[in-house]
Amino acid sequence: MEDANIKLDSVVTDIIGMTGRAMLAALIAGETDPGKLAALAHPRIKAPPAQLREALRGRIMKHHRFLLRLHLQQIDAIDIAIAEIDREVNERIEPFRTTVELLTTIPGISELGARIIAAEIGNDMSRFATAAHLISWAGLCPKNDESAGKRRSPGCDTALLGSRPP
Repeated sequence: MEDANIKLDSVVTDIIGMTGRAMLAALIAGETDPGKLAALAHPRIKAPPAQLREALRGRIMKHHRFLLRLHLQQIDAIDIAIAEIDREVNERIEPFRTTVELLTTIPGISELGARIIAAEIGNDMSRFATAAHLISWAGLCPKNDESAGKRRSPGCDTALLGSRPP
C-alpha cells in the first residue's frame, strides 16, 4: 500500500478490522475515489473524514490490487486455521475442565495459563512425591549457587521446607 501511496495505517489502527477491511475490499474491487473510500469508515473511527480521504489518495494499480487480494486471502486462511486449532483445544481440554477452573482461582493464572499448566502436568499428581519434586520437574527451582563450599542460595527442598542448609 505504501508503494501505491495509500497511508491507511496512519489513520486506522486495525487495517484488517471492520473499516480497514471494507476499504481494502473496495480498493481491490477497483474503487479509487478517496471520498467514497473514506465514507466506508465506521462511525467510531477517530480520524476525521478529511484525514481519511488524504490517506486514501493514491495511485493503486492492477498489481497492487492483486497483492492486496492475495494478502487478505492469506490472513483469512490463517484465521480459519487458528479457529480450527481453538476448536480442537476446546475439545481436548474437556477432561481437564475442573482442573483449569481450579487453577484460574490462583492469583495471576489466566485461562490460557491454566490450560498450559493442565496440558503439561495433567491431573495426576501422584507421580510427584512432594511439591518440591513437581517444582523441580517444572524447572522452577532456585539455582544452586555454591562457592568455596558455601551455599549462597537454597535448593528446592530447603526452600519449600523453610529450613536452612547445613
